[in-house]
Amino acid sequence: MAWDDGLLEGQKKAAQHAGSHARLLAGPGTGKTLTLTRRICFLINALNVPPESIFALTFTRAAAQELRQRVSNALEGQSIPRISTLHSFALRQLLKNQHILTSLPAPLRIADDWEERNIIVEDLKILLGLSRIDEVRELINQLSADWESLNADEEGWEDRHPNPRFLGAWKQHRKIYGYTLRAELVYQLKKNLEFEEDFSLENPINHLVIDEYQDLNKCDLSIIKHLEERGAELFIAGDDDQSIYGFRKAHPEGIRRFPNDFPGSINLELQICKRCDRDILGIGLFIAEQDFGRIQKNIYTDPSAGAGEVRILRFKNQNEEARGIAKLCKQLSDRYDLKNILILLRSDHRKKFSRPIEDELRKAGVPVSTVTSSNIFDEGGRTFLSFLRLVVNSEDSLAWRTILQCWFTGIGPKMFGSIYDISRSGNKSFARAILDAYDDNTIIPSRYRKRLSSAISKIMSLRNDALRNGILAEHDSPSQLVDAISPIMDIFITDDDDRTAVRSQFERLALSLDLHSLDEIIRSLGTAGDMEPDIAEEKVNILTMHRAKGLTAGAVIVAAAEDEYIPGRADAEDEGDERRLLYVSLTRAEHHLFVTYCTRRTGSQMRTGRTSGRPRRHITRFLRESRHKPQDGQEFTENFPTG
Repeated sequence: MAWDDGLLEGQKKAAQHAGSHARLLAGPGTGKTLTLTRRICFLINALNVPPESIFALTFTRAAAQELRQRVSNALEGQSIPRISTLHSFALRQLLKNQHILTSLPAPLRIADDWEERNIIVEDLKILLGLSRIDEVRELINQLSADWESLNADEEGWEDRHPNPRFLGAWKQHRKIYGYTLRAELVYQLKKNLEFEEDFSLENPINHLVIDEYQDLNKCDLSIIKHLEERGAELFIAGDDDQSIYGFRKAHPEGIRRFPNDFPGSINLELQICKRCDRDILGIGLFIAEQDFGRIQKNIYTDPSAGAGEVRILRFKNQNEEARGIAKLCKQLSDRYDLKNILILLRSDHRKKFSRPIEDELRKAGVPVSTVTSSNIFDEGGRTFLSFLRLVVNSEDSLAWRTILQCWFTGIGPKMFGSIYDISRSGNKSFARAILDAYDDNTIIPSRYRKRLSSAISKIMSLRNDALRNGILAEHDSPSQLVDAISPIMDIFITDDDDRTAVRSQFERLALSLDLHSLDEIIRSLGTAGDMEPDIAEEKVNILTMHRAKGLTAGAVIVAAAEDEYIPGRADAEDEGDERRLLYVSLTRAEHHLFVTYCTRRTGSQMRTGRTSGRPRRHITRFLRESRHKPQDGQEFTENFPTG
């Protein structure tokens, strides 16, 4: 395929730019991913740039996978550049240079989300004598924020830390368990790029393509600056109107000041929205333009677009709202596949908002799925994954702790505390204490000796069997790799559905990244976090607004669009994030957009939002002056036509 096949003029102009840094402003539905794909093709096929000197960074694994697949299809068998998230990029560079790293436990091991929640946070609560687990989470979140904002670079930061006991306990715990938090990966890359003269990249980067630039925080941006100083030509794409990750210290000013940060760069713009009908884009821009500091840009609907339908629906309470949404979905199912109908919520703690809607949809005979952050490796796959980690590295402390905690009865906090004390007093890792006990069980207090020795022996026996069967070998294909590890699934995962889900996840990961060894697949999971959930087929999907970014649907229902939630408790600084989040949510819709709100919320929903405990609710301030006036939701849904 020619690199410019089917491109609009603005997309073609952007894709073929070369010779200076460039900022591409790309609003919703304007073909940003297509343009990035063809830019990479242009560099390789028109300018003969070697693929290994091109890097593309995305914000999410899903975006990286989509871009990788598009580039691979467009290049039709040619080598493709490295395309990954910034966290994966940071991990690869740190792994390449781990022989010179002094600030992180070796070997480099990233604690995943389950391990952070169920081991690190729980242990720190006990070590610090805290009464609530939320207190530990808040301390870790503050630590992450200090890395993301670069506050941790300020002189005397540790001395001024509000809880030095926490820092001390965490440092000791990470040493004994030998882990690095995912939140510190980019910060550690930044520090090593600054202070290690011998720190080298896996390949020289001549062209750096960055997607969703508005989602980068101060620490992320410092990495980009370092790469630029090493000779990379930057091509960044994004939209300040879609900056919604203030909670991780990202701010739209990053993309807004790009021309000042990189003098001589040029501005490019995609102007034709091929997703939204006119009224849908119009109400979205009405919200976006309330930010007087935004970059002024021109964005229009495609000439062939229709008017679309936008309705703001007012309900008396959440029960009427749920019934009205169910009626809408039932009627919309005559026009759309169910997967093409999305229901978006600002938040859904303990399913307080989704559950009533689910119930009404099921009563109406409409299949429904609520997309959550559940992870197959939090369930049946947890012990299986930990065992694979032990096969790769028998001294993986977190894997030992996890498999002992999850797979064996009678091994609990007191025993783990005893092993922790042995590790601390002997200046050894948790895993080393376990392996020493395998050779000499008198190391362990007598009251735990029999149970622990039996568990260790069982795990080591299974590990030796796996090694004899060649599980660490390099396989000819990703499919062969998955086949090789499947027998171990049968040992650790007894539920058929769990086993099918885990195998499917491994197949998808191995195929998408072309992985051929167990070591590769374990490393690729290092920065994954909770697996990004799939949209269910043949069902209406309910999900939070943040999870909807990057999605498109024929019909979108934004529920509970009330001022008490949007902006909710946000202060003046964070209010912009809430406005932009609403803009992103509304512009997921192609043809039908329904915004619902209630004048009262009762029961558990009354105890949510900015005015928790009071039933009165109001439409979000961002829509009060819209030309689309609220109308009675019950009356509208009763008369909404089918077909």
